[in-house]
Amino acid sequence: MIEFKPFKGFIYNLKKIKDICNVISPPWDLINQEIKEKLLSICEYNIAKLITIENNPDHVLNFFDFWVKNEILIQEEKEYFYFLKTAFEYDGRIYKRSGIIGILKLEDFETKKIIPHEKIFQKYSDNRYKLIEKCRANFCPVFMLYQDKNFLLEDMIEKGKVYTRFKFNSENLEFGKIEEIEHVEIIKNFFKDKKIFIADGHHRYNASLMFYKNNPEPKNAYILVYLTNIESEGVLILPTHRYIPVDVEINFKQKDIKIIEKPNFESMKEQMEKGQREIGMFYNEKFYTLNLNEYIKKINADSDYKKIDTFIVDNYLLKDFVKIKGETEFLYHSSKVYLLKEYEKRKKGVIFFLNPVKKNSFIEICLKGKIMPPKSTFFFPKVPSGLVIYKFPQ
Repeated sequence: MIEFKPFKGFIYNLKKIKDICNVISPPWDLINQEIKEKLLSICEYNIAKLITIENNPDHVLNFFDFWVKNEILIQEEKEYFYFLKTAFEYDGRIYKRSGIIGILKLEDFETKKIIPHEKIFQKYSDNRYKLIEKCRANFCPVFMLYQDKNFLLEDMIEKGKVYTRFKFNSENLEFGKIEEIEHVEIIKNFFKDKKIFIADGHHRYNASLMFYKNNPEPKNAYILVYLTNIESEGVLILPTHRYIPVDVEINFKQKDIKIIEKPNFESMKEQMEKGQREIGMFYNEKFYTLNLNEYIKKINADSDYKKIDTFIVDNYLLKDFVKIKGETEFLYHSSKVYLLKEYEKRKKGVIFFLNPVKKNSFIEICLKGKIMPPKSTFFFPKVPSGLVIYKFPQ
């Protein structure tokens, strides 16, 4: 049985932090050094100071304790579910999404109650583990999904009490609390028999689960999560493209792949959007589309996995279509333009532009217990970090 419940959150004190936008940030894995410096230049109390990957957990604990002592962060007197409503634009269209923030009882994946969808990089899970071990807190929620075609909880969110309205990364957001006791009980009961999918935050979930297993006390059994309805039009799954930033050699003689050179980026993008199972490629300053229909037919793989571009690229294309000259870490990003800018810095390598995982395929694969390659999805927009913090009970 899923256990999802309210908690006494730590929130930023708006009497001292006039604008919540100055102290929240993207999730930790989207913060590079440049972004971190920019955020901290706006406000020294930005949550990025606590969550970025290179931070020393001892220093993070000192900052966190100092912020609490000086009432930069204040703890609620009562337990609440929180809500976040987001209105955003994507590809010329306005979308809306709402979700509930609470604490979720950690479950082994073997129970099939909480379902992952992609592999992790163990070093990043280890990094998050050290932060949890030292601070005994969750500074940002794991982004999770549930299914409900009746949209039962959305009405309760609309009736919640707004704590602050603000704009962040061109998104219009409302953050607040669900205070009605009746609504709190309905939410708790609603999730008891649900299956919960991890959208974004696999490393944090794995780290929390491992910490709980190593320290099996009730106070360590919960994790901060944001839950939203996958049936909502505002749940968008974008692709995560791949850039191999070293010298490579492409096998243009691969007979099963139809390779067509395109005059520019827009032409490549337009061809990909026609839905003919084509991915894009940028190599040696030229754009291409790769039609994979015949190639995929000859792959001896599960039919569900054949629907996923990341599976085809990571497990097949990179083995018999690309020769990588040297060792490197790939760059992953949902923005084609971002990776093209990264290429301009290096002037080498190859970028593969992929298609998104369709929502029905995502659900089907998850329910079958299958795992996609790392960075197969990018759920847009991400949930901001720092709106509310969960500190483990003493």
